Amino acid sequence: MSGGNRKAPAGMEDAVERMSALLIEENAALAAMDFARAGALLAPKHAAADALAAAWRAADPGMETTDKMRELGDLAEENRQLLKRAMRVQRRVLDLVAKAARAPSPTGRYGAAGRPAEERANGKSLKTRA
Repeated sequence: MSGGNRKAPAGMEDAVERMSALLIEENAALAAMDFARAGALLAPKHAAADALAAAWRAADPGMETTDKMRELGDLAEENRQLLKRAMRVQRRVLDLVAKAARAPSPTGRYGAAGRPAEERANGKSLKTRA
């Protein structure tokens, strides 16, 4: 959709601006690894994407590509890269949790003052040792 001579309709411009604003906010959250804040933007981002898709379908095929549309494309690419990074980070965290869950329980015991207790040679009590 590039190079036409017809201007983008107002609905398209509004949809592009709304999606751009959300991507800027989400990209900042992802760059800061604030996954809770980024996750909170999921529903508004889906709504903005639906509005953008509807505006795109309603637009004239000869519509001119604006600088704001190109910027949206750049923001979307940045968002894709940041989301890939976030997924790698979360996968590593889950791997660490899974590894810790599979690790055997420590067999050592602790005695007085939180120091490791001495290991006994066998399970017999002092009375039964010969």
